[in-house]
Amino acid sequence: MLKKTAAVILSIALIFSSVCVIASAKTSEEADTHLQYGEDGKFRIMQIADIQDYFPMKGITKKVLKKVLADYPVDLIVLTGDNIASTTLVRPYAALAINEFMLMLECLGTPVVMVYGNHDDERTTADKAFQMFIYERYKCFVGCAGEDFGESNLGTYYVPIYSSADKNVMVNNIWMIDSGTYNDENDLGGYGCVTKKQIEWYKTTSERLERENGKKIPSLMFQHIVIPEIWDALDEHDAPVEGSVGHGGKYYTLPQGAKGTLAETPCPPNYSNGQFDAVLERGDVMAMLFGHDHVNSYEFNYRGVDLVNTPGVGFRSYNSEEEGVRLITLDESRPDTYETELVTYFDLFDRNDEAAMNLFLSDSSTVDDSEHFSYFIKYLVALVKSVFSFLSF
Repeated sequence: MLKKTAAVILSIALIFSSVCVIASAKTSEEADTHLQYGEDGKFRIMQIADIQDYFPMKGITKKVLKKVLADYPVDLIVLTGDNIASTTLVRPYAALAINEFMLMLECLGTPVVMVYGNHDDERTTADKAFQMFIYERYKCFVGCAGEDFGESNLGTYYVPIYSSADKNVMVNNIWMIDSGTYNDENDLGGYGCVTKKQIEWYKTTSERLERENGKKIPSLMFQHIVIPEIWDALDEHDAPVEGSVGHGGKYYTLPQGAKGTLAETPCPPNYSNGQFDAVLERGDVMAMLFGHDHVNSYEFNYRGVDLVNTPGVGFRSYNSEEEGVRLITLDESRPDTYETELVTYFDLFDRNDEAAMNLFLSDSSTVDDSEHFSYFIKYLVALVKSVFSFLSF
């Protein structure tokens, strides 16, 4: 523990110096990553989306992360962007914001991979290369800068998962795709889109893995921003209906059989470079998993591929009762299947716990902002009452 803390302190000392730092620019093949199924034939993943905080991290977010990490041990943690907020204006501040959650994960020792979101390098001198340098200071981080697609799409790579019986037999794969930030390719505005170069890399790499392994490798694809095909996948209505969100004069609901909620209008790019078509063509991706839309928690199948949105875990931005993380379980005996579930705030803390409920309401968008302070006072009162109750017992 002392060695880990010392390493982090040393990294921060370097950050505050004028030393020029760059990411190691390792590709997927060069990264020191070798994940295997456990003896029980399961491989468990935790997706953490949209921490979107700065330094110091909001207390309730830290409380949630500590609790879920302790209660749900996994084999891999996937951070799917907006890991820090766009208010981390200078390098040292961005580094401290990253350290807030990475130190927790370093102490846990579970392997971690990540992609960037649109806010990670927004309005900051801490560009993606610098942030990658920071992530690489932690032993638990097994991701990489990936292929050279330029600064705007740094962090596109794949992570193999090997057999429990043979460390050379690839069973599953994880695609980590940088979905960009904002649209700078045309005049449509809006969010960025996975580039044609990235898509070509995915296709050729997927083909190579199939040749090397004699079969398609069942995969999960993680990225921050949802694909534009979401509008085709949702059910369209001419007028508002229960549970619908509006977009472009139309209204949309989850398709029949979908799980979860569509609580806000999705925010995909306004254009496509053909990513979803490439995924359909290759046929190796079981599910595409996103963050970005903080209070959406849906999962449903579209044209043979599951589209899965995971709500945010950070309480610095808007949030709902579904604030939490997603668990994904792979099965070595059935590698072309997976199971998933959400773990929310109220899965971790009892609704009848007065302190937990008031703490949630003190930061939740489910109540008016003007009420947050009064709920925080109620939280403190409930906390004091619980302490006195414990002492009297």
